[in-house]
Amino acid sequence: METLSLLLVAVLLCTGALAMPAHKGMPVEIAGDWQVKVGPGQVGLDGRDIALDQPVTVTVAPPAVVSVRDEEHAALPMYNAKAGPWMRGRHPKALQAQECVATGLLVEGSLKLKAGPGEAEVYVPGQDYDLETYWTGFGRNEGGRITAEQKVYVDYDYVPCRLDSIVVDAEGQVKVVQGKPAANMAAPPTLAEGETAIARVWLYGPTEKLGDLNLYPIEDLPPVAAEPVAETLLPKTLARLRNGEKVLIIAWGDSVTAGSGCGGQPQFWYQNRFGTELQERFPQAQVEVRTAGWGGRDSRTYMAQPRGAEKDFVRDVLEPKPDLVVIEFVNDSWLKGDALNAQYDEIVKQITGTGAEIIFLTPHFVRPDWMGLQDPRVDDDPRPYVQDLRKFAASRNLALADGSARWARLWRQGIPYIIYEANWINHPEAKGLQLFADALMGLFPEK
Repeated sequence: METLSLLLVAVLLCTGALAMPAHKGMPVEIAGDWQVKVGPGQVGLDGRDIALDQPVTVTVAPPAVVSVRDEEHAALPMYNAKAGPWMRGRHPKALQAQECVATGLLVEGSLKLKAGPGEAEVYVPGQDYDLETYWTGFGRNEGGRITAEQKVYVDYDYVPCRLDSIVVDAEGQVKVVQGKPAANMAAPPTLAEGETAIARVWLYGPTEKLGDLNLYPIEDLPPVAAEPVAETLLPKTLARLRNGEKVLIIAWGDSVTAGSGCGGQPQFWYQNRFGTELQERFPQAQVEVRTAGWGGRDSRTYMAQPRGAEKDFVRDVLEPKPDLVVIEFVNDSWLKGDALNAQYDEIVKQITGTGAEIIFLTPHFVRPDWMGLQDPRVDDDPRPYVQDLRKFAASRNLALADGSARWARLWRQGIPYIIYEANWINHPEAKGLQLFADALMGLFPEK
């Protein structure tokens, strides 16, 4: 999880949240603790024009508390207060996200460690064990009663996330369709025929009543603008595709490029989706994609490795003589201004020196608090790295696929972007990675 420590730097670069912009979806507002008023207004969604002449108030079910009892844990580690908060101890099993944990879901004061199931002896927090409550990591203490070899049993309560849809059905009636509760990657509900979602309600952990941050009106929006610049900025690659030649693409990056969010499912990695879709668009060509990804590292670290090391920039990226290199480094988010320009000028010099062309890929959103966002519903990425990377590519006439812009669009589609993070932090799952593939394909002409 070295990626996490690198990304913490990016938080320090952001000074605060952006104001929530206006939306053009159906008007939605809080009408009570668990009531939402919809309309009056009209919106076009999914090829359907929906008009409400009068406001309609619907009731959202409060999130349910889930109680877990006698959860068994073997060989409890020592609590490590010096580690990152996400890795100070063991996590409750129900809150596990990929390699990490869903945060803020634990009911305060509910977690108890016991010597056995049922009414067994209860251990004392601060003496026998310590607990990081937000990240829910617990571990035994030196001198406490929990030994290194014994099992412990855990009781706790938590509130899973839920994403509900406010829909208009075939008869024009407005109602709420509940999503399935989940600790991580909670998905919107599947709708019945004739139902159209006009807004969503995002419930995240213990919630006393609804507030503005729970509301996600859905808008009918055109695709994120992407100019097909391959004609001018990627002419050699495009010519080879059109001429039916072999095209070697290397995706160079960090854990995201290494496919961390999709585990052992490389068919969902953004670069492999890009290669597949590029092959479909240019069926006469022979598209090959190779991956040079290193989790937890930035571009500078990768380039600094000695020849013959496990990760070798020259061997992995330069020596294969690729036609195109796609560069993704969310772990470079600490870079900005002159430091970014210097680092990326060197990258461009070395890669283009092989005859390859380059696409820079702006990164996905990471958890809101790491981006300095109190309100995650923003229309642009506040990180200086992203803003300066866009400027860098434009000033050097280099292709840039703006994945970040597509993540910024999610809230207007009724999607809290955190549900696209497999580890609740910074590893996109398949739908999040597809946004990168879409951004890359947008650079190439349809025909």
